Parts: sequence; structure tokens; C-alpha cells
Amino acid sequence: MTPDETSAWQRLCPLPMAQVDPLPAIARHLGHPDTARRLAAADAGRTPPDDVLAELREIGVAAVYDPDSATAVHVNALNAQAARHSGSLAITLGVNALALLPLCIAGTPEQRDRAGAVLRDGGAAAMLLTELAHGSNLARTGTRADPVDGGYRLTGEKQLINGGTRHDLLVTLARLADTDRFGLFLAERDDTVTALPRWRTLPAVAADISGVRFAGTPAQPIGAPGDGLTILQLTLALSRGGIGSLASGAASGALAQAVRYARERDVYGEPIVHLGAIAEHLVRAAALDVLVAATAVKATFLINALGPAAAYAAAVAKYACCELAEQAVTEGRAVLGSRALVEEFGYAARVRDVLLYGVFDGTRHILLDQLQWRLERFAAGSDRSGDGYRVLAEAYSRTPQPLVRAARLRLRPYAPGPAARAATLAVRTGRPAVAALGALLTRLVDLVGEARRDGRWAADQAWRFAAAGVLAEAEALLAAVELIDPECRAVAGLPGRAAARDEAALGYALGWRGADLATRVQVLAADLRADRPAGTAHGHPDLVGAFAGELAPARAALRHWLTSPPAERAATDALAGPPTPDGPDGDGVTGRSATADRLSAGMR
Repeated sequence: MTPDETSAWQRLCPLPMAQVDPLPAIARHLGHPDTARRLAAADAGRTPPDDVLAELREIGVAAVYDPDSATAVHVNALNAQAARHSGSLAITLGVNALALLPLCIAGTPEQRDRAGAVLRDGGAAAMLLTELAHGSNLARTGTRADPVDGGYRLTGEKQLINGGTRHDLLVTLARLADTDRFGLFLAERDDTVTALPRWRTLPAVAADISGVRFAGTPAQPIGAPGDGLTILQLTLALSRGGIGSLASGAASGALAQAVRYARERDVYGEPIVHLGAIAEHLVRAAALDVLVAATAVKATFLINALGPAAAYAAAVAKYACCELAEQAVTEGRAVLGSRALVEEFGYAARVRDVLLYGVFDGTRHILLDQLQWRLERFAAGSDRSGDGYRVLAEAYSRTPQPLVRAARLRLRPYAPGPAARAATLAVRTGRPAVAALGALLTRLVDLVGEARRDGRWAADQAWRFAAAGVLAEAEALLAAVELIDPECRAVAGLPGRAAARDEAALGYALGWRGADLATRVQVLAADLRADRPAGTAHGHPDLVGAFAGELAPARAALRHWLTSPPAERAATDALAGPPTPDGPDGDGVTGRSATADRLSAGMR
């Protein structure tokens, strides 16, 4: 795999993929044309890709989510890799890690051993939360767990379950008899479990999304019987970072296919990548790709180091990565035009599949509700932890630790104020756009304080959620600055430089997305104080202009990368130094180079 083909998640990950076994072998297998053909056939037939799943089990994929060996880094690297190739495959694999997280958090050694044995024997796990009548309100769960000698018996029905007709281990949220207390229970499929028909979903068409009916099914509690919602809250604090990695894989897969198409498609005498409008769509997709990957990688390594204390980073990743990945796929769709809507060309599956991640493990509204709570804390001035970069640097240097250890950590929540972090980065890099990002975040927090004082915050959920959306996307920009900007990487404890194309993509992301966020902050201010002209209050600087200054050089550099011949692309990607055996794919390719200026040097 060449540097031009590696995913952004791989390129930005501080740990070389060669050290994340068995991911290199899985990546090679999924990248084989025959595997792609069979995954497409599974989608066309709406049948799970059993042959590919069996081959991955032979490679050792079960070890990635076995409760006693799983790590956040391995799980999320697999999420990103699988989602790059197939949404159906990605969620079929990914649900195992989600379902078994409660065992990492509160399960007994015997429960974990049993789960591992089932996985190694070719089985799989499912998480059973949703009931059609109650949706996301888990406090209305109707499925019952009644105590009997030696355990509990489950009665009730769950729907829209990933793996509902096929998976063996059923981790189920149930009400304790007639009480208002809830537990998580581990059950195994037997003759008391009825598999209900599969649903015909728009995304992930080959996945088994179906229902389960229990009729006195034996089950054992995971943790204390009444602690189900607490364990579930901790589970989601960890799993939502994994959804960000699924979104990252989707964005990288869409970009790769769109770039390949644009470089090969010749309609007007030369490849359409040379058309300005087409190139702009690809430049935007590249910028979104690094934003999604940086946010997902940051959440992954904070979860690995801090466990549930990284819940804020996981929530940011869940919301921002899904939002931005959908936009990245839309940019690629504009490149392929009508072919993006024809099944046989393959991109239509990407258009469908990316939509799933935004509702997986909680809808956007649930995440925005969490983020607005944290934004209010920032406005209240409750954070006293400084910029948090010592902790982040330690997280990026931490080797993967078993989830059973990370999940049981009980540390102070990690949520340093974003404006303080942006200020630290601005001093280090000297980029006006990074300073503007700090000013934007300060302005956002000030507006929230104003909204709290005049009652708008309490009264207007839509305004709160709009502000929370700005916060999440600004955090994505911060994550990308930390992982990509040459000077700011040192703040996060990272050596060397990112790839030249990623440095250029960061510049474009700051210019484009930063200006968009600044405009949205101005709209929030105007909405809050309709009697004042937008953008003039309190003498705040021209944020849009500061961000837009990044656009021209970044656009030029990325367009040069898109249109340069393969040999020149390989040369610029190698400027950071000679290949090493610790490249992202274990094949001696690092994908890192010097500066975005060097990337576009051929134009001068």
C-alpha cells in the first residue's frame, strides 16, 4: 500500500500499524480485489458476508475484541479499516466490541472466559438495548429479568438489533421484575430465544439487523443486578470513540474512491481532476478526512489511557466524526455525479452506509445534549485543569492496554477548556487561524454565559444544540492541529512531521471549516441579541478573515497533490526521511513528509 492509499487514521495514528497485530494482515486481506468483489456481492444479495468473516477469523480477528485481550487501539483501528471497505462488515465486526464492553467494565473472570471461548469458536456477540415502543428512552425498557434459583430469566422483545438472528452471546438490558431498577444480563442463544425477521435497512444492507424475543431465557447479571444503566453509561463513554473510527474509515474510503475516479475519468481531453470544481470537491473531502481521523485517533488514545474519564473526547468524536464524514461522502458524490447513485459503481454503498454511524450508539440529539452540558460547564468557569497537554502527551505515548484494565479506571473526567488549549497552540505555531480558533471558542463560551444570564440557555434547546455543534467541530479542528501542525505536534508529545498532504489538508480545513464556524458563531450572537448588528459586539476580531487566509496556499498544495504524477507524489511523501519498518502498514512506508510548501514545490 502506497502513502497515497493509506487511510488518514493510519497516517495520524501515533502507533505504527505494524505494532497493532493482526491489523496489517486484516488490511491486506480487505484490500484484495476478490475480497472487495465478495463484499459487494453480499450487499447486492442483502446477505451477511460469511465467507469474508470466516477468513478474518482465521487471521485472528476474534482477538481484537476478546474481553481479555481487546484494547481501544486495536478495536478502533479495526473499525476504521473495516468501514473503509464495507459498512455491513464494519458493524458486524464492531458490535462484538460494543457488546462485550460491559464484561470489561463489570463482568466476572468466568463471564469473560466464556465470552472469549465463544468468540474463538467462531461465535459472536450482540448488544440488546432497543425496543420499538421506547426508542432511545432506555428508562422505559419493558424486557424483564425475573430472579430464579441460580440466576435470572429474561422475558420480552428487542428490535433493530445488530446480529439479532445470528449472534450467540446476547448482552441485554432488562428491568428487574416489577421495579424501576435495571440490569445488564449475559444470555446465550438457546431454544427459548426466537429470532425475529430482519429489517430492510437503507445502510449496511448485508448486516443482520433484526429482532429477538425471550421466553424465560436463562441469564446472569453483569455486575450488580441493579447497576445496568450505570454500566451502560460507562460502556457508551468508551464505545462512542469507536463510532468515530467507523466514520473515519467511511470518509477515507470515499475520498480514495473519488480521487481514483477523478484521476482516471477523461471526458474533456484530460482527467477531470484538472477541472477546478472537481478538484475543489476533492480538496474539501481531503480536509474533512483529516478532521475526522484526527478526532477519532485522539479519542482512541485518550480512552486507552483514561478509560471512561475520556467520555468528553468520545462524545466529540461520535458527533463530529459522523457529521463531517457524511459531508466528506457528499463531496465525493459530487465528483462521481450520477455514477455515485448506481449500485454497480460501488459508491452508492458509501452514500448509504455513512448514514448509519450518526445514529449508532445514540443519535445526534443525544450527543448534542451531552455536549451542551459540557459547554455550559466551560461557560461557568468550572474547569481548573489548564490546557491538559501533559495528559494528552502521555496518552499518545501510552502503549495499548487491555480494555478490561482501561474500562475499570475511575479518574477525573478529562475535559480541559478548549479556548485554553487553542491559546497554547497559537503561541506555539504563530498561525493566525489557530489564534482565531481560540478567539472563536472564547466568543462561543462568552455567548453561552450571556445566554445563561438572560434565560435563553434554559429556554431554547435548539440554540443550545447549535452552540454544542460548533463546540464539537471546533474540537475536531483542535485535534487536527495537535496531530498535524509541525510545531503543535510537539505540544502533544509527538515526534516528526505529518505527511505533506495532511499538512496542506489541515490548512484548508482551518480556512474553510474555521470560517464556517466563525459565521455560525456570528449567527448565534445575532440570534441571541437580535437588536444588535451581527459581528460588531464587544469589538471582537474578524474571525472569518483570519480563517480564510489559509485557503489559497492550502488549495494550491492539495490541487498539486491531486494532479501530480505518481512518482512525484511518492517523492514528496518521502521527504520526511527514509522508509522505516514501522510504517502504518508494516511495509516500510511511513506516509510522512516535510511541509505543504514542499508538496506544491513543483508549481514554483
